[in-house]
Formats: sequence, structure tokens, C-alpha cells
Amino acid sequence: MKVTAHEISLTQRHLWRSAREAIPVQRGLVVEVEQDGVAGFGEASAFMTDHYNSGLDRMHADLRRIAPLLIDLGPDDPFAVWRALSAELPDSPFVLAALDTAVHDLRARLLGVPLWQALGLERPRELRSSFSIGLDETEVMVRKLRERPGWSAYKIKLADPGDLTVVKELRCHTTAPFSVDGNCGWELSRLLPVLPGLQELGVQLIEQPFPRSAWRDARILKERSQIPVIADESIASPQDLDACTDAFDGINVKPMKAGGITPSLALLRRARERGLITMLGCMPESAAGVSATAHLGGLADHLDVDAIDLLAVNTGRGLTLDGAGRVTLPDRPGSGYLPDPAAHGWRVRPVPAADVRPIRHTVLRPGQPVETCVYPEDAHAGTRHFATLAAGRPVGVASLYHEDPPETHAVPGLLPGRGWRLRGMATLEEVRGTGAGTTLLRTVLTNAALAGADAVWCNARTTAAGFYVKQGFRILGPEFDIPGIGPHVFMHWSAS
Repeated sequence: MKVTAHEISLTQRHLWRSAREAIPVQRGLVVEVEQDGVAGFGEASAFMTDHYNSGLDRMHADLRRIAPLLIDLGPDDPFAVWRALSAELPDSPFVLAALDTAVHDLRARLLGVPLWQALGLERPRELRSSFSIGLDETEVMVRKLRERPGWSAYKIKLADPGDLTVVKELRCHTTAPFSVDGNCGWELSRLLPVLPGLQELGVQLIEQPFPRSAWRDARILKERSQIPVIADESIASPQDLDACTDAFDGINVKPMKAGGITPSLALLRRARERGLITMLGCMPESAAGVSATAHLGGLADHLDVDAIDLLAVNTGRGLTLDGAGRVTLPDRPGSGYLPDPAAHGWRVRPVPAADVRPIRHTVLRPGQPVETCVYPEDAHAGTRHFATLAAGRPVGVASLYHEDPPETHAVPGLLPGRGWRLRGMATLEEVRGTGAGTTLLRTVLTNAALAGADAVWCNARTTAAGFYVKQGFRILGPEFDIPGIGPHVFMHWSAS
């Protein structure tokens, strides 16, 4: 399989708030796996980064580390792939989930069937998602509900369960059932007295009221509450199921949190065998991730996949939601997700050679003929061009060529045929200092490792050497001059 990592940047229609955090912009990765010209997709959000080891630098490092293993894997048995990857990624559930989902998606597309069918499931029917209302001022939360009237259920984020003002105000505008979500931020003493009031207001589920460590409080609440209580952060893997069965009435399975489609299937099936309520949810993610998740909808009592409706931008097309929250799966193989290169959710992705040359000319060859920005290597087999995007417009570019360094520079640890060359990296003045260049180089290096690189090398302008050093490059040899361009140094980066 050929594996490609793309960076994404998602903004929402409204600033997303919960009892735990506010999220102005959600960064993440879309992982693409390809075989025989067919591609499958998975997604990993840089969300709750300390808890899930999901910071972008960490996720890139994980992908680079396991790159040699990925080269030898194929999509014929996604469950075997998951077992192999889970042994290497025990503390990185989001990267594991992205790869597992992408492999399942690829297998289904190669078979020409929808993902649910490739998984041996029944066709999901009459799926409806709840609509999530993020924490905000009461009038803002009411406005959010009124923007989406007619949904079958609403999930309400609350900071303090003891204050029912928000729930009362929202109830004035809908008769649909509510669930309330504490996102680990509530106290038992504030929740117990208002349980009857919540029930009278049509609250049918309480989700993750306490921190994951508060198992005693969860057990007490389960005993005293007439409203079922659902675990979210407390159910991170199948290993948590026994404790959650004791302390909760149900579980919210999120494939990204669980480590992919494979463990999510196991969790949903085992939970139903135990008589637990099942909810299927998602992280802040685009259509790439949510579309795959919805194919498991037939195993869930409740569905919470409205993440794409909350977005102001996306990465492509997948499942759709109507004005009542009804879910329609795409009539296409696999998850049905189709990436859209013009969508504004992309932050760094591969682009055609024609897209990188204008910035090469503006930044690297000002005043020279445009033809000087067409490099001979652009046409070589395996060449890849990447761009940092802002609202769909390239603002930074770099090219990657499968090429060993010249014999005059012996890069330590580099085997013949395992070198890749970085060339033509440039960012527009308007985005310098914003991290656009770092993001671009980080993604290029990860994709070099995924392509089998031992090392990446470049002839760097001396003025840019400090930037490359910060990203792990080393200088080898003395400074030299390229006529018409200026002083350079040879630099290299190791993938190991």
C-alpha cells in the first residue's frame, strides 16, 4: 500500500465550547492508503492532545516510526493489519484509528461494496443523528437550536448541572428529547438534586458527567438516576468494558478514540450482548472520518455524527444530514467519502506541479524567466509536490524527488536507492512566521518516510539553514555557491 498523510485545519460555524475547552480551529490528519489506483481514507484529530497523544508532531513521529511496517502491509485482512499496528501504537489511538479506518475503507472499495457490507453488517436503516449544542451564553445556545429546528434529538453541553436555566430555555423551542453532556466536568453533589428536574425537562441520557477516574461517583449515580448514564471518556478501549458495565448504563463508542473500526465493532457487539445502551459518536472531524463511522450505525441505539453539520469548511463529500438529522450514506463503495482538493479544510496536501511553480517563481526566482521554475525532476516517476493552503490557495510549496545525493556527500546511514531530495521549498511573505513553512516541511518529511526514505537531503540557501536545523536537518560539508542564486549548504535529515 502507498500511504499519504495530509494535514487539515477545520473551523466551525460557531466557536465550539464544552465544560472542558473551547476549540477555535481543529487541526488534524487525513491518512490515505492506495493500492491499484484505489484509495481509502481515515482521519486523526489533534484533539485532547495530552490525553490521547494526538499532537501533530507526535502523530507525524508515529507515522514515520512505523513507516517500514506499513510498506509490507496490504488491505486483504484489515483485522490482521490492526493487530500488527496496535502492537506498535499502544498509546496512539488516533493514528491507529486513521490507519485502520483507511485500510477497511480501501478493502471495501477494492471489493466494490459499501463499508458496512465489507464488515459483514446489515445495511444501516433509518439512521438519525442528534444535534450538538456547544456551551455558550443561553441566548446563543437557543439560537443554535433555532438554526437547526426539527432534529430528532439534541445533545446539550452544560458547565453546571445544578443550573437548569439553559435546559429550560431550550425546552421552550422543541419537543425533541435531550441528552446532556458534562465532558468530565461535573460534581456528583450538584447533579443528584436536579435529576428529577432533568427528567421532567425531557432529558433521556446523561453523558460522561465525571472525570474518568471518578468510578465511585459513576456507580452511585447509576444506582440513583432514573435517567440512563452513558460513558464517553471512560470507555477508551475494550479493556474498559467491564468497569463501564459496572458503573454506566451504556457507552459512547467513537472509532477515533477506540483505535479504529476494528475495536469499535468489538465494543459495540459486546456492549449489546451485555444489554448496555450503545451510542456511536465522533470527535471534531471532517467527512473523511465521520462517513466511515456512520457505516456502524446499525449497531447503535443512538447516533451522534453531526460533526460535519457543525463545520464551516470540510475536506470533501460523504454522508449527508437532512433538516431532521436523518443520515444518508453515500451510494458509493467503501465509506463513500470523496476528497475535494478545492475544499478549504485542507492545510497541506499533494498538488500538481503547475500549482507549485508560481510560488517558486515569486520567491525563489524573482526577475528570472518563468522557465527556470520548471525543474527537470518534476517529470520523474514518483515525484511529489506539496502545498500549504490558505482558503484553498497555495501559500507555500515544496517538491520531493526520489533521488540519492551526489557521491560527494556521503549521508550517514543512507542505503543506495533510499534517498529523497527536497527542492523548491518556499512560502509567501504573507504567511511567514505563522508556522506555514514548518507545517509544510513536517508533512513532506512524513510522506518521504512513508515512501521508504532513509534520508531526505537538499541544497539549502544559507539564509534558510537555521530553519532546516530546527526541523532536524544537519549540515554536511562547506558552503558553496550556485551561480545566479547564491550561497548554499548541503543538508540532510534522517527518517530513523
